[in-house]
Amino acid sequence: MDFQEKTAVACDLCGGEDQSLLFVKEGFPHVRCLRCGLVFVSPRLGGHGDLQRLSGTGGMGEDRLTSSQLKRLRKEVELLRPFRQLNRILEIGAGKGWFLLEAHRQGWETWAVEINVQALDRLNQMDLTGVIVQRAEQFESPPGSVDVVRIWDVIEHLESPRQAVNNMFRALRPGGLLRLSTTNFASLSRMVNGPEWVYLNGADHIFLFEPATVGRLLEDAGFSGIRIRTRSFNLRRKLYHPERELPARFPLLRPFRKIIDEAIRFTKFGHQMIVTAIRPENAADAR
Repeated sequence: MDFQEKTAVACDLCGGEDQSLLFVKEGFPHVRCLRCGLVFVSPRLGGHGDLQRLSGTGGMGEDRLTSSQLKRLRKEVELLRPFRQLNRILEIGAGKGWFLLEAHRQGWETWAVEINVQALDRLNQMDLTGVIVQRAEQFESPPGSVDVVRIWDVIEHLESPRQAVNNMFRALRPGGLLRLSTTNFASLSRMVNGPEWVYLNGADHIFLFEPATVGRLLEDAGFSGIRIRTRSFNLRRKLYHPERELPARFPLLRPFRKIIDEAIRFTKFGHQMIVTAIRPENAADAR
């Protein structure tokens, strides 16, 4: 497989082939589907899934968590208690496994779906119930077998978010919960920073969701009760090939960053989307 060869793709959300070019960053065209509005990279590198397996971001993240980070994870797991019927949590792209480790401490059966070789080395040393070594678009689990599926800052890396979400829907029991996080292309951070925004990396982040498109993705799979909130504002700009931090485009905003950060969580313009959705009772499998 020639990882440098680029392949044009249709929209994963609606199948549309008509696109408008938004910008090119470091040789990667970022386009918007004219039918549904999804933003994605096309053409993209060939063998993207194999790149994620061998390198990608699965090995990134902290080797040790701060007390405040541990507190946030503990609180997140505690909030899942109302969904605890089968006592099983599944995380897609578990990375270093910090969330599943906390869930295990609170007595959950913990399952991971992961392909990144660095992440697998770590996960296989942890006391998890099981690790499924398959891509999110291909993994199989017994239908209705888990209470909660979590996918955190992963869906933007996948070759087919639509297929992955369909698989998550099938894995959840009726009434089960999906928790999803991804960057927000419609964020104030992206608008201020332009194409050099730190989260625009065409070799890695090949889908850029907004509240409208992530909502449609989940609705099409059959989810209901979809709630989307956003948080955070930053001024980071970066190039990746080779890696180089760039100065802030509007440095005068720096003194006001914390104020904006606090206010933006009441809007849909934060740079991180946190999404929850429910598999309805008596729902058929994802379409």
